[in-house]
Amino acid sequence: MRQKVALFDVDKTIIHKDSMFQFMLYGLKKKPTSFYILFLIFFYSVLYKTKLMKAETAKSSYFRFIKFMSEQDLKVFFDTMIMPYVYPEALTEMRNKKKDGYYILLVTASPYAYMKYFEQLDVVDGVIGTTLAMKGEQFTHVIDGNNCKGEEKVTRIKCHLADKGITIDYDNSCAYSDSISDMPMLKLVNHKYLINRHQHTAGCEGLTWSL
Repeated sequence: MRQKVALFDVDKTIIHKDSMFQFMLYGLKKKPTSFYILFLIFFYSVLYKTKLMKAETAKSSYFRFIKFMSEQDLKVFFDTMIMPYVYPEALTEMRNKKKDGYYILLVTASPYAYMKYFEQLDVVDGVIGTTLAMKGEQFTHVIDGNNCKGEEKVTRIKCHLADKGITIDYDNSCAYSDSISDMPMLKLVNHKYLINRHQHTAGCEGLTWSL
């Protein structure tokens, strides 16, 4: 079934924060004695910057706090550290697109473990995010599979929509992101929007949310 689809990045697009750093702050607040993780994060970040470590490995260090968290903790994190930072205009845009018959899909490099709670909003049809490995019933910081970024977003989007029996109506579909690193995702649709960017990028329309 051909359908209009609206694709949204999340960090700095729907919310005006980086959820990875928000998660780190929440982890420290919940477990202050785990401050030693900050040294690991710094060390791994340096190794990544000097090309001695893969991006996925360095990124996963930010999620080490998750071992101290239950599902309820993740829900509280989402409610207190994510939802308050949603751009009202982004929510309005999603609501308007939903009314116009679009399938609203959020696609983020942040973990699905906590971004999944966006699915509780009646304007959101689905959420795709980086998968974290499980140990029993507990999430670990280890990324399971590929980081959901760049071309991986395209792969995941196509799989998700195929499972729903949806084919993108290219001419009438749209996508929103704050970064040109999402260009592979933006190319899936005709109408492309770069959020909070002032310079023109070929093939993209600028759209600035305001607080």
